[in-house]
Order: sequence, then C-alpha cells, then structure tokens
Amino acid sequence: MKKLKRLIALFLTISCIIPCYSQNYQISFTGTGASTSVESVKVENLTQCTEINISGTDILNLSFEMGIDELSSEPFNPVLIYPNPSAGMCYIDFKAYSDDNISIRIYDLAGKIVLHSEQFVTQGYHTYKICGFGEGMFFIKFESEYYSYTTKFINNIQDGSKNSSIEIEDISGSSQQIIEKNYIQHKNTKSVINMQYFEGDLIKLTGKSGNYSTVYMLTPNQSQTVTFTFIPCTDGDGNNYSVVKIGDQWWMAENLNSGTYVPITTPQAAGTKFCMNINGVEDPSCPMGGLYEWNILMQETDPCNGNGAPPNDRCDTPVQGMCPDGWHIPSHYEWTTLARTSGTDFGALEYNSNLGVGVDEGGHLKMNCTTMWWNPNEAATNSTGFSGIPGGDTWDGVFEDFGQSSYFWTSSATFNIYTYNPWVYALNYSVPFVGRSQYFIENGFSCRCIKD
Repeated sequence: MKKLKRLIALFLTISCIIPCYSQNYQISFTGTGASTSVESVKVENLTQCTEINISGTDILNLSFEMGIDELSSEPFNPVLIYPNPSAGMCYIDFKAYSDDNISIRIYDLAGKIVLHSEQFVTQGYHTYKICGFGEGMFFIKFESEYYSYTTKFINNIQDGSKNSSIEIEDISGSSQQIIEKNYIQHKNTKSVINMQYFEGDLIKLTGKSGNYSTVYMLTPNQSQTVTFTFIPCTDGDGNNYSVVKIGDQWWMAENLNSGTYVPITTPQAAGTKFCMNINGVEDPSCPMGGLYEWNILMQETDPCNGNGAPPNDRCDTPVQGMCPDGWHIPSHYEWTTLARTSGTDFGALEYNSNLGVGVDEGGHLKMNCTTMWWNPNEAATNSTGFSGIPGGDTWDGVFEDFGQSSYFWTSSATFNIYTYNPWVYALNYSVPFVGRSQYFIENGFSCRCIKD
C-alpha cells in the first residue's frame, strides 16, 4: 500500500511538471520590394493582447503553455547560442559575473532534464560546445546562488547520437579575448524568441527596415517564413508610414500626419493640420494624426468618383492631395472595396451612391487591445491590420467625438448648389459596421491614403 501511494504521488508530481504540449510554430522573416532585410519586428497577439519587439533576424517561437515555472527569461540574458538553429552542434557563450559554482541544465519541450552538469567558473566569458542532441527545441538554464538565466535553441538535424554532452573549452590567456570578441560579434545574430500562443490566435506582425514599415496579419497553423513587402510611404514632411495589404489594395496602416500643426482655426490654412489627443485636448505631437478640412486635404483639386466595382473603383486621375508620392486620397468606391473586403457579408455595401451602413466591417478595421476607443469598442478585432483609431473630428473651431468615432475623407463628392458634399466613411465605438455618408467640407476629418 505504501508503494502504491508513493507511485500515485510520483505520478501526480510528474503530471504537474510535464506540460500539456501542442505543436509550436517557428516564424522567421525576410523582406522584398524596397528592402530585402528586416531590422526589427513588433509582434502583437491581438487575441491575448500581448506584444514583444524582436530583431528581424530572430526566430519567433509561438509556443503553447510550457508549464515549467523555472523556464523564465530575464530582461537581459548574458547567454548566447550560435548557430541557432543549429545543424547538430552549436556553441554557448556565457558571461559569469563572479567566481562561482553554477548548475547547467538542459530541458526538452516536455520539461525533462536531458543533461545536468555542475561547474565552477571564474568571472568572465566561457564557451561550451553542445552536440549529440536529437531534432527539436531545447531550453538551457545557467543557475548559481545569485542569478538564473534561461535561453532556447533549436536543433534542425538529427545526428543519430543518443548521448548528450557539454564540452567546456579552455579559455585562459588570449583565448579569453577571442571568446569576448566572439560574444560581442554574435550578440545580434539569430536567436529564438518565445511568445505564448494558442491555436487560432490572431498575430499582427509589423516589420521595419529603415524608413519602411509593413504590417502582416497571421493566424499560424504551421512553421513558416513571413515575407514583408516593403513599399515607400513617406510624405513631404518626412513622416514615414506603416502600410498593409487588405485584399488587393495597399493602405496606410496609420492616419495621415502631413502638414504643419496649428491651433484649431476656421477656416483652416493651406498646408496645415489640426491635432488632438485621446481626451480631445489640442496636442502638437499629433498622436492621432492630422485632421483636415476637405479642400485643404485635396489641395483645391477637383473631386473624382471612380466608376464602381474594382478595378474600375479608381479614378482615372487619382488625387494625391497631401498624401505621399505614389499614394492618393481614396475614392468613394475604393473605400467601398475596402469595407466589402473587410466584412463577412461582401454585398452589405453596394457600389452605388446611396447612404448606408455595412454589417461587421468596422470591427475588423478598428484597433483592439487599446484604451483609445471608448467601451465597448463593439466587435473590434483589427483582423485586417488597418488599425483604425478614434481620430474624432473638428467642427466650427471645436474638437468632437474623441474616443468615439473616426471619420475618413474620400476624394469623391457631389456638387450641391454652391458647394461640394464629399463622401465620408466612419467607424464608431458602439457599432460593428462601417457607415458611409456625406458631410460638409468645413469638417476636419482624418485620411488614410491608398497606393496608386
């Protein structure tokens, strides 16, 4: 009976340690278009509302709950593994901050210790060679009385050996300088960065390379390489914008911010912008982008209406207005195409000149995981990567609708007796759909430019 109790206790202990593990996904990155290199990637899990920033040369490991309390990474980790992923053998550079006894443990994904070694190390850099591991991901932990560091490595090639080994190199004399130089040289090489992920989570990836920034939306079901298409999108004031492909259209993934900031006045002067923060207070830093009266945004250009369904939704001569070179103010029909592409009911908004609303397009266009929108931020998922924010508006010298709504100008308008009535598309915190209407040109609204 005592033996049975011990077996039950042992089984329960193991059950608590070994995680319920599903397949992890490794995501690597490359670039095309204006740049083939990726400098950094902002990773946002829009389902869990978590985010990390990693190097573009890193491998993102989207991992399910590990269930091993001790496998936690510190903000600074003086442990470097290269090459990573390895091809059967890799090196570990480790910096000890004092003469100390350390414990080195290597775990597999199930939490099993596959190697344990006790070492005395002197202050400075040390290098270990690892070989004999099977294919998969492993965690290595360096621990002393005063610190604990954990990192990960991947072995992509099965070398056939059943025995794991750590070999400690002699690093005395000039070798110490070589190891230190090697450590510094490899600091920015490829590493594996872990982020919690559950099947079906929506991931927003923003890749950056110099002035270029591209959004890529992903719900992974396998390991893969994400290719960011980098496209120039810089306005005349030097502001660089993230871009995102939605359907067959390329859109700016943030509000236009071109022009010189001025306090709100009526009428608005050419080449200027009005700006407020999420509390409706004038803000020269323009965190929500610029607000423009229609004539100012259009730079006094005549309106264009397009012809309807794509590819005829574009104007024969698109209006650039205050948009960057190679980009233009979208027509009424181009915005209709965006809404139809974003929603679950493709026919909810027809290609016509009727006022109306869609179904759930707004939820897929609105930024979630943010306090910018008032509650309930109805149905917001940001599944398109459009990342709509509540830019509000101006009217008669006053900021309005902050936190509640976002209004976007188009280049299309109808002439009504003395003036134009431009088409506008709107998002709102309390509804899931996109609304379209016509407004007075004296309103100050936002703009999202679309690629020519």
